Amino acid sequence: MYHKPLITAHRGFSGRFPENTLRAVKEALRLGVDGIEVDVRVTRDGVVILMHDETVERTTNGSGRVRDLTWSEIRRLDAGSWKGEEFRGEPVPRLDDVLAETAGRIVLHIEVKEQGGEVAALRIIRECGAIDWVLITSFHPEVIKNAYSLEPGVGRSLIVGWLRGATDVKPGLLVHWALACGANALALYHGHVSEEVVSYAHKRLLLIGVWTVNEVEEAVRLARMGVDSITTDYPDIMLNYMKGRRIT
Repeated sequence: MYHKPLITAHRGFSGRFPENTLRAVKEALRLGVDGIEVDVRVTRDGVVILMHDETVERTTNGSGRVRDLTWSEIRRLDAGSWKGEEFRGEPVPRLDDVLAETAGRIVLHIEVKEQGGEVAALRIIRECGAIDWVLITSFHPEVIKNAYSLEPGVGRSLIVGWLRGATDVKPGLLVHWALACGANALALYHGHVSEEVVSYAHKRLLLIGVWTVNEVEEAVRLARMGVDSITTDYPDIMLNYMKGRRIT
C-alpha cells in the first residue's frame, strides 16, 4: 500500500517557535504543512484567543485564568519570551487573526479546551467564512455534539487522551464514542494506535489522527498502519523525511 499521512503542526511550529502564536503559525505555513492545530479559550469578555493552559502563567509573563481576564489585559502580555529572548514581545493572538492568516491554505484544527467555547469559536468561524476548512476538535464529547448541532457542515474530531495508561480498550468502543457524539474523525495518542483500530474506523468512514509524534521511526510505523494524519511539534523533520518516500 502506498500511503502518506497528512502532517499537522502542533500548536503551530511549536518545536522551534512559541506555541499558539502567529509566529508559530506563519512558520508552519512556510513549511507547506497540510494542517495546523491550535488551542482556543474564551476570555471574560467573550474574545476567543489561542491558549493551551487554563492559566496564562506557563507561556506568558502574566498570571490568572483566561476566563477571568479580559482581552484588553491579555493583549498586553508577552507570549514569546518563555521560548527564547529572540521572541520577546510576541503577543497572544485571537482566533480571527489566525483564520485571516491561514485563509484556507491548510486545514486549521481548532481544539476547544472548555465546554461552551465552541459557541464563540463557531461564531468567529462563520464570520470569517471558514466553515469549509476548519476542524473542531476537543476532549469533551459535549463540545463535538454541540458543534454538530450548531453547524453540521463543520469537521469534527473527538480526542481521546486517557488511553495513555490503558491496554485493553476495544476498537469498537473508541469508534462508538466518536460516532455517538457526531464526530467524523478520531484523534488518539500515538502509542495506542493499532492496525485493528485504524481498519475498524476506516470501515465506518471515520478518519484517524494521532498525536503528538516527534520521532520519524514512530511516524513511519503509524503511516504503515494507514493513519490519516500525524500531529507533530516538528513538522519540518516529518515533512523532510516523508517527502519522496514510499511508505509500505
